[in-house]
Amino acid sequence: MKMPRISRPDWLLAAVITLVLLLAWLLQWSPLMMLEYKSYDLRARLRAKKPQAPVVVVAIDDASIERLGRWPWPRGYMAELISQIASSEPSLIGTTILYTEADRNSGLEEMKGLREAAVTMKAPPALLEAINQAERRLDNDTLLTEALATTGKVILPLFFTPGEQGGNADPAMPEYLKRSSREQGNPGSLLQASELAAPIPSFAEKARSLGHINILPDSDGTVRREALTFYYRGRLFPSFALQAALVHLRIAPKDISLSNGRLTAGSLSVPVDERGRMLISYCGGFGSFPTYSFFDVASGSVKPDVFKGKIVLIGPVATGIAGFTVTPFQSTYPGIEVVATVIENLLGNNAIARPGWLLWVELGAMLLFGLFLAFAMPRLKAGLSAAVTLGLLLLWNGVTLWLFAGQGIWLGMTAPTLLLAVGYTALVSSRFMVTEKRNELVESDSIETNKMLGLSFQGQGLLDLAFEKFRKCPVDDGTVRDLLYNLALDFERKRMFNKAAAVYEHILTAGEYKDIRERIATMKMAGETMIFGGPARREGTIIAGPGGSGVSAPTIGRYEIQKELGRGAMGVVYLGKDPKINRLVAIKTVRFEEVDADLLEETKKRFFREAEAAGTLNHPNIVTIYDVGEEEDLAYVAMELLDGSDLTPYVKKENLLPTKELLRIIGCVADGLAFAHDRGIVHRDIKPANIMLLKDGSVKIADFGIARIATSSATQTGTVLGTPSYMSPEQVAGQKVDGRSDLFSLGSSMYELLCGQKPFTGDSIAALMYAIANKPPVLITQIDPNIPQCCAYIAHRLMTKDLTKRYQSGREVVEHVKMCLAKLG
Repeated sequence: MKMPRISRPDWLLAAVITLVLLLAWLLQWSPLMMLEYKSYDLRARLRAKKPQAPVVVVAIDDASIERLGRWPWPRGYMAELISQIASSEPSLIGTTILYTEADRNSGLEEMKGLREAAVTMKAPPALLEAINQAERRLDNDTLLTEALATTGKVILPLFFTPGEQGGNADPAMPEYLKRSSREQGNPGSLLQASELAAPIPSFAEKARSLGHINILPDSDGTVRREALTFYYRGRLFPSFALQAALVHLRIAPKDISLSNGRLTAGSLSVPVDERGRMLISYCGGFGSFPTYSFFDVASGSVKPDVFKGKIVLIGPVATGIAGFTVTPFQSTYPGIEVVATVIENLLGNNAIARPGWLLWVELGAMLLFGLFLAFAMPRLKAGLSAAVTLGLLLLWNGVTLWLFAGQGIWLGMTAPTLLLAVGYTALVSSRFMVTEKRNELVESDSIETNKMLGLSFQGQGLLDLAFEKFRKCPVDDGTVRDLLYNLALDFERKRMFNKAAAVYEHILTAGEYKDIRERIATMKMAGETMIFGGPARREGTIIAGPGGSGVSAPTIGRYEIQKELGRGAMGVVYLGKDPKINRLVAIKTVRFEEVDADLLEETKKRFFREAEAAGTLNHPNIVTIYDVGEEEDLAYVAMELLDGSDLTPYVKKENLLPTKELLRIIGCVADGLAFAHDRGIVHRDIKPANIMLLKDGSVKIADFGIARIATSSATQTGTVLGTPSYMSPEQVAGQKVDGRSDLFSLGSSMYELLCGQKPFTGDSIAALMYAIANKPPVLITQIDPNIPQCCAYIAHRLMTKDLTKRYQSGREVVEHVKMCLAKLG
């Protein structure tokens, strides 16, 4: 039998598809990697099994916070818990809470002063002993240090700032860091750190060991790998989980070895990549490990036997204090559970491996599939080629599933599968179209096909492509005219009035239909006169067509625009409605056409960096971000709609807020800033206009418009951002800023809200900046002697130019505000 001849288009098309997908795979094209990660996550669920390692979690959960009080708790609580668990003879105890600063206890300082006074006055020994005992009970750091020393089994966390770091070994490195690491010469491709955050020395010296708690997600934000080591100052530091496994197995960090794609230490042998990262094999969602509430353990409700011989991990899982991550199983997975999972993988030899030879297997599969598409498939009949292709797909995907779920080996699934599926579809489509053209029965141009394609494109927002498909359908068909009419309405909503008119005119070629003549006239008028969000529009203006009813309500993304609310530094703010859940939102936009071409890219980056930063913040005193997107000539952020006003009206002397109310507002703002600063986000533009007082009394920090993620590589030191009158000295000087800069701005705002005048003034911007950087503000009680001293103290300390003397955290401000309110009664 004569074999059918292979046409040039068939093998050429197959070769092009194979080459394109090979390049995408070799270059790790982002969309292809996202698909591979999704397939990885699905396979990870098949691999999940009950953990076998002796790991127990003691969770600082919402119930514990509700009973023991607001976080952070006194460190004495942790000392008592560690001592209580240690009495049950666990293998080791680990806590992921990082204490980088000594406890500041005003009560302890007062007690020390009382003891000195008692000694001076030669008080009775019994009184001195009572004072000493009270001082001891208040000294939380000493209590925790003694608990660590007595237990001798506690692992404490470290945190590294990733980045290249210069210099070799640090001879002055503290001994407690040296004993928790090993010397390392050339770091090679291992992860490096530029900075280190460690527990205070008194804790670190008494700890059994130290390990880092850095969690580094993949490019899609999902945590699939554990950085088992970090290179810092000539030494290799294990992760918290690896350190726990080493202590449990009585292996010293100096025994760690990295070579040939494995990390070994004593009986441990773990597959790692060239950066020293291990693929995590998750056991399931949150709660896979035995978990007990902090309060239940501390109150004795949990039997001590559950901790005997176990690795006990103590960490937060409560909303607002826990570091949640995205994993293949769920999007809110507590960091302490990630640590427990990695320990289970290490002790149970249950990690996922990706040996280097797998790349050659994947390459060979893609080349084999490419050869099949180019030379074998064109010679087969349609039914047989479909069966062989399906068989190859099932075989390849079955092997990858079996290797992953059964053997813990990650063989890439997506690239070869896409090559076979796309290649087969393209070749069949090409052959089909050639045949149908020859017989003048081209299915892609059939009425029903074009209707479906048009609807598909319309659903994806590709309105021009949808119109192109609908035009191939007979316009005198009533169903087609309905489709075209709805398409024209979509063009209206997208403010494409000329295109909407073109669709209506196309419908008109088949005769009169509904109100299209009136709409054509309306569209032409709208195209000439309407400027959506243009400079002439005023706050509160309703967004509608000429006459108020001729044009469908415009949309931004999926949001229907109701009216303009106002204008800010970043753009126009609209009142929008989310039709899916019938919720009103504020839509903040930026029109890129109004930005200089040289600054366009940077403006876009800053806008989306704002959304990224603000979107990570979930706090009652910070405006909530719902959504972010980009549409044609503008970008937008959908955020919480606030019912209230900012504090600008209250800076006038005749309209000042009551002192107690102002203190409450300052405390709320400081609490919100503390939450943001803990996550590395600095507002950089705190002022009365960005503090919202809602009608129900709630306080919200608005407009993180120039916030930045402190660890982002996009950050550039020296960029001055903020409102001049409220800027900190370090902002004026163009220096790198942190959360203390926001506290200075809060102090300037508090000063003005207390007395009705700004703390720093000048005849020009230069003079104003000089005053901020060099001149102290007028003592606020000289302006108004009725201002309470405690209020004046808070405001002036917030505005201290010396960073070391300024408040170091918003939480300190909150505590002083509470004390001041208590004094004022």
